[in-house]
Amino acid sequence: MNRDFTAGLIGLTFAIAYYAMSTHIQASQLSDEVGPAGLPKIYGLLLGGFSALLMVRALVLRPAMAGTSRPAAEEWFALRRALGVLVIGVAYVALVPWLGYPLAIALVIGAGSLYGGGQISLRLAIIAALGALGLWFVFVFLLHIGQPAGIWPDVISGMQR
Repeated sequence: MNRDFTAGLIGLTFAIAYYAMSTHIQASQLSDEVGPAGLPKIYGLLLGGFSALLMVRALVLRPAMAGTSRPAAEEWFALRRALGVLVIGVAYVALVPWLGYPLAIALVIGAGSLYGGGQISLRLAIIAALGALGLWFVFVFLLHIGQPAGIWPDVISGMQR
């Protein structure tokens, strides 16, 4: 079993689990015809489909590429890059309940840029802040999807006393 097939199998496992969890999302009086679980179900199906395609590609291309291989240094670099992105995502999931969505997503934008080779600058801070505000506006005001506020409402109410 090669690495692409294993990655596809892991992705397929996540897709099945994600889809199963999305079936338990409760519908409310405000739900439209798609329902609150519509988009998560589509994401689960897409992840499953792409994972299955990766598995098929690994099985079909494996015999054809038997004589070619990437150098170990390239593979190690690609693995490190993927793990770095994973660490940024895990940090976001861990910090968003405390920092709130706007600050956490701004940090993700900044961290992603720095990880991609950007430099710390006022421009990066402005881009991260505007990107976070833009995403917050889209989710909260346009799509009416509540985002975590973090500790800030408690901090602000504590300062007003």
